[in-house]
Amino acid sequence: MTDNKFKFGNLHLKNAKEVSEYTDRLITETEALITNTIPDKLFSLDKINKEEFLKYGSDISAVSSDVIFPKEALDDMAIVHINSDTPISKKRKLENNEDGVMNNHFSIPCNKKLIHLIDLIKPEIKDVIETCEKIQMWISLLIPRIEDGNNFGVSIQEEVLNEVHRIQNESVTYLDAVSRYFITRGKIVSKLVKYPYLDDYRRAIKEVDEKEYLSLQFSINEIKSHYMLILDVISKNYEKLKKPRSSNNLESMY
Repeated sequence: MTDNKFKFGNLHLKNAKEVSEYTDRLITETEALITNTIPDKLFSLDKINKEEFLKYGSDISAVSSDVIFPKEALDDMAIVHINSDTPISKKRKLENNEDGVMNNHFSIPCNKKLIHLIDLIKPEIKDVIETCEKIQMWISLLIPRIEDGNNFGVSIQEEVLNEVHRIQNESVTYLDAVSRYFITRGKIVSKLVKYPYLDDYRRAIKEVDEKEYLSLQFSINEIKSHYMLILDVISKNYEKLKKPRSSNNLESMY
């Protein structure tokens, strides 16, 4: 075994010195992440909320966008869906697939305002997930070997580990919500392409856009709360996380 600070019990590892140095570096970097990066995240997320969300105020309808078809596309759709006297050959040319979508290709853009917000928030979701992963590894490396008695500090480590894992799982759901938004909106838009004169579909698109806006705002505030909770639970239990079996722990049990 090496004489490094991090020990591997009775294992004789290949490249044990390098592995030990890697684990020491991981512990140091994670502690710097907790003390430096997470506080910065709190302020940067608050800035995003103020600059990108609060500017809309209570009028969230401003974030929605109507679906506008090119004039030639509307003309073609009118031929297919309204004019029953159109020659069969013309109809077949336009109704080229079972969904009734015409051959003429045109693009219906996404909601640009929401795309901008999503592009801002997705990296933040990724960061909080990765932060939780690093903190879980940090705590796991600090857990001592299994022994009888004096496990009060170890139980605290496990509780904090479970809480960070919960936060990570919850953060992953924010990414699922983004993909579900595009799928839902795309289905409604495809219906609008088929039935362009039904205003209910247009209203449904607006409702989906507004719901996604509120979901994104909720996500950014929840991520901020997650960071705050991580800081709080670690700061209150930092000594026991670092030294779960110190002599002070033993004394506090009596």
